[in-house]
Amino acid sequence: MLDIINITAPIFIVIALGYLSVRLKVIDPKHAKGMGSLVMNIALPALMFNAIAGTPFREVILPYYLLTYALGSFMAFMVGIMLTKVIWRQDNVSAALNSTALSFSNSAFIGFAVISMVIGSSKAAAYLSMNVLIENLLILPMLFVIAEMNPASNKSLASVLLGIGKNFTRNPLIIAIVVSVIFSIFSIPVPQVVAGTAQMLTGAAAPVALFVIGMSLYGLELKGDLPKITTVGLGKLVLHPLLVLLAIMLVPGGMVQDKYVAVLFASAPVFSTIAIIGQHYGLVDRMSAIVIVSTVGSFFSMSAVLIYWKMTIGF
Repeated sequence: MLDIINITAPIFIVIALGYLSVRLKVIDPKHAKGMGSLVMNIALPALMFNAIAGTPFREVILPYYLLTYALGSFMAFMVGIMLTKVIWRQDNVSAALNSTALSFSNSAFIGFAVISMVIGSSKAAAYLSMNVLIENLLILPMLFVIAEMNPASNKSLASVLLGIGKNFTRNPLIIAIVVSVIFSIFSIPVPQVVAGTAQMLTGAAAPVALFVIGMSLYGLELKGDLPKITTVGLGKLVLHPLLVLLAIMLVPGGMVQDKYVAVLFASAPVFSTIAIIGQHYGLVDRMSAIVIVSTVGSFFSMSAVLIYWKMTIGF
């Protein structure tokens, strides 16, 4: 049990420090946006490039992991649609946001930080790159298509898909994956100065990301329809990993580590930027509350997966 605490406690302590630094006015909350941009646009792309570019391609893209994590996430999204539309009788926007909250983990900030403590940052970065592909090619397009295709919107399906495509080509994480995979496929040697620079930036990715999560939690409020908010927030931490586990049981093959990493990523909280997307659709309070519930609860969900991992095969 002490091993698990040694992994999870530092993660959530750094998050708490980020929260307290803003609450005690040590750091201006406005700085969170810039620090978050540093992580998403520079540090994480550098980390993924450094981890993938010098790795044989067969070790970079793992079809089994991609299939099982994508299938589990897709099933979680579909459950969200049925829950919101059939049981709660809410609109398309609510259905899209709730479904995304149930199926889209905070892989880049919290998931990566925890997994890197177990298997190392280089291996964790390779898994993160596959999650980024699944989240950007599968989950986010479904979110925007469902949210925009409603009676109140005048957008056509073609215009929505075009907008998704433009955002995809501008995503620094996607660009980093494409460039690093090219290096990997053709065994292009990475210049030492590039590798050294990327290595320096890599060290900033996890701690700054966690600190930003804590800063972002300040000012969010737990208000609204609390039963539904709690259902989605805690449902993310239970439903998503269980459905990823179901996908693993349905699809034969795969390495043991792939399976445990997939479930651990799925047990991470909702990605925090869903609150920003919710703001665009006028549902910022609801999505912010879901982020709070899932972030706090993820200490227990991720610890539970780590305990099982430790008990069955060890680290």
